[in-house]
Amino acid sequence: MNLLIQPSALQTRIELEKDSLVRVIGPAKLSVLEGDIRILGLDVSKGESIVVSKYRSYCLRAVADSILSILIGEGGSIEKPKPGEEVIDVWESTAKTVAEKGGIAVIVGAVESGKTSFSTLLSNIALDLGLKPCIVDADIGQGDLAPPTFIGMKCMDRKVLWLRGERCSSMRFVGYLSPSNPLAMARVITSVMDLVSEARDLNRDLVIVNTDGWLGDVASIEYKYTLIKTLKPDTVIVLGQEFCSAFQSAFKNTSIEVYCIPRPKVVKERDREDRRDLRRYNYQSWFNNAKRICLDMNSIAVIGLCLLNGVPSNSDELLELKKILGTEVLHIARYTDVDIVAVPDGILVPREILERISSGHRVFIVKPSSAKGLIAAVTDKNLRERGVAVVDDINFIEKKICVLTDYMGEIGGIIVGKVKIGEQWDDNIRFSKCIA
Repeated sequence: MNLLIQPSALQTRIELEKDSLVRVIGPAKLSVLEGDIRILGLDVSKGESIVVSKYRSYCLRAVADSILSILIGEGGSIEKPKPGEEVIDVWESTAKTVAEKGGIAVIVGAVESGKTSFSTLLSNIALDLGLKPCIVDADIGQGDLAPPTFIGMKCMDRKVLWLRGERCSSMRFVGYLSPSNPLAMARVITSVMDLVSEARDLNRDLVIVNTDGWLGDVASIEYKYTLIKTLKPDTVIVLGQEFCSAFQSAFKNTSIEVYCIPRPKVVKERDREDRRDLRRYNYQSWFNNAKRICLDMNSIAVIGLCLLNGVPSNSDELLELKKILGTEVLHIARYTDVDIVAVPDGILVPREILERISSGHRVFIVKPSSAKGLIAAVTDKNLRERGVAVVDDINFIEKKICVLTDYMGEIGGIIVGKVKIGEQWDDNIRFSKCIA
């Protein structure tokens, strides 16, 4: 490999012999001046260019003697891998075997193990073989095909380098950023099952389920086992040797074939801030064209808002509580373990009064503004998720719930989650209890 640095700064020219490897760490733009290269099963020929995000790194192979022009951004680099560092040969061989087998393939691995890259490679290889693949992105925290808190599915009709440039054709709402919560875990499993079934109904040859990076403790392993048992896939691909034997042992003597493949030894690692930025960009892309619409509370299904899902109080109960509190009471929702009481914004209920009305029963005082910013899904009349939304306002006087969404079709319901985003698209506020 001959490396020539141009005097104009970060412009680099590389001459590659056939079958030689180069690792590119983004941000960078690669232009093929002569020859052909291959990245994750994607062929890039003379006159074509690709962009490598600052969050990604890839190993490319020269399919023929090639000359590349590479523009490297801040933090990016190119390097020749040391012997044994890159895993592309094993990956391509395994991907071809899995694709030819077809059916359902579940990808498992820890954070930064290469799950998304292998899922992309597997889809590209399937397309090479003339197959029709679909990808179910089951990472609710750092997914590519859907916004955070959602699971997305897309049936691929072309090769890609990074799934983040694609949008799901179907989605399911979970409402959490991690499956570690029991309710979130159940929702992920049922949602993945639903989307896999949808892909199978479309007569797709291969359904690739890309899971999240929660892997290592007892709960995470049990969760992955439960997901796999529920899906009953044809193959499970485990990235990395740390948990290889665990999955092989768990599914021995079953129809599920477990492949253990190495994870790349050198990757572009993302820290907590990088992951937060990626979620922020993802939210922005989904809400760029959102419009504010207001829906009649009494005319749509509402799920996930504790204030609207409990047993509503009658007018006499509202008047009685209004006298005790000395303020307007907008709504009361009763449960066996708690009462949710809505009062106008700006009202403070003294602790001693709260203790007097609770009588050993928990009481939560909430304000309509508490719901502002909660991520939600809008649904059709069959409760099928049709769009992404964020709650903007709840008006108990007018009986309206207002959301921001780019979905302009008929709305039959809304499902509200436990993650709130702010004006700068930060999702630092998350809840385990009812806040609205």
